[in-house]
Amino acid sequence: MEKTKSLELQELNGYYNSGANQIVIVYGHVSTGSETVITEFTKDKDVIYYCAAPASERLQQNIIGQRIRNKGYDISEYPSYKEIFEVAKKMANDREKPFVLIIDRFEDIIKASPDFIEEISTIIYGEGHPQMMVVLLGFNAAWIENSMVNKIGAQAANISGFLKIKPYSFQEMKKRMPNMTNQDIISTYAIFGGKGQLWQYFDQNKTFKENVCEKFLDVKNSVLLKATINQLEENLRETAVYNTILYGLANGKNKLNDIHHATGFSRAKIMVYLKSLIELGMVEKVYSFATTGHENVQKGVYRICDPLPHFFYRFFYSHLSEIVTFSAEDFYDKYIAPGLGEFVSTAYKLICREYVCKLSEYHKLPFEIEDEGEWVGKIDSLDIVAQSESGDTLVGICKWDSEMDASSIDDIRSCCKRARLNPDYYYLFSAVGFDEGLVNLAKEEPSIKLIGLEEMMND
Repeated sequence: MEKTKSLELQELNGYYNSGANQIVIVYGHVSTGSETVITEFTKDKDVIYYCAAPASERLQQNIIGQRIRNKGYDISEYPSYKEIFEVAKKMANDREKPFVLIIDRFEDIIKASPDFIEEISTIIYGEGHPQMMVVLLGFNAAWIENSMVNKIGAQAANISGFLKIKPYSFQEMKKRMPNMTNQDIISTYAIFGGKGQLWQYFDQNKTFKENVCEKFLDVKNSVLLKATINQLEENLRETAVYNTILYGLANGKNKLNDIHHATGFSRAKIMVYLKSLIELGMVEKVYSFATTGHENVQKGVYRICDPLPHFFYRFFYSHLSEIVTFSAEDFYDKYIAPGLGEFVSTAYKLICREYVCKLSEYHKLPFEIEDEGEWVGKIDSLDIVAQSESGDTLVGICKWDSEMDASSIDDIRSCCKRARLNPDYYYLFSAVGFDEGLVNLAKEEPSIKLIGLEEMMND
């Protein structure tokens, strides 16, 4: 098991091994490895599993009641959640040992029944039964982080803890595909991110182009294209409006005014739909690293943060007819290849940021990072900004498809002036390389660090 998942499993087992009654919320986006963590956690434990349905409170309770009666316990046709957990208490007593109750997609219960936590808490934390651990498993990470506490209010105090299942790191995914070239691994990460289950669709012994042609563009076997469309239709109610906004975002319309002019929708309407997309974890608002250069920061920027929908709206959405009429290779060459470098560069920047954080974790930086992020300016941007607790500052820029020369350091210093930053260290990343002038400059100035693709991938 990868380090990310091992640490999450260790934390979840920590709650169980405490011997106390617990209500723990475990959440993360689909395909980030929560299934792996839960499967390992439930080994050698007495577990009851229930997957909630998107239903009214009355229907949800009726369905649970049916499940309970099928297990041989008496309960009313439409039981309250307090009644349901009274029966769960009986189940625990019958077992005479600790047991775990997992409720999958618990958001569908909370949204219809805001008092759910309060109803079950008196029983879970009461006496007269063996240890009971309730694991509420959710996949709407943005809603859980931003809206749930407001929904349940003071009941949040009854939750023992939150465990967010993080996506796999790039380094962890790289180890799964040892036969892929560095460029193909990064390109694959650009469309799947750290969602480990999606990587299983690609064959590491084929090129990126071959995998895309087979899994997205083969009309008879385009499993990933069909799965992406189905996922979007399942999650997005008014698909025409969402599609229009997401298509604009994927094609560079990243500010509210730009989206307004591109779509014709009112700004108020756009904000409502952007809020929903943020809750679904598909879109994020961009926040710059805090500096004193406020007047030069680009504000109100939004972007698609879920890589697979981003890939779909960038390259496929407006060309669905051509997928049928073109061969897979011709479609790739005409519609994907020309814009792929720009698309992958976004993921490359994230990978470089992860790399810098890993260097700090393993004490390979001049200082330990206390805070890090990016700075998005009106004229130019800093892909990486990292600071220590005492104010030591590192800045970085990342170029995926172009060589860096000595002018790159002049550009980054000009950007730092606009951001009102005085860096101690400059980290320059390039997947293509560095010209002789910049290499010589880096030898003369110890504050400049050049990191090529091979060094980053093999470190």
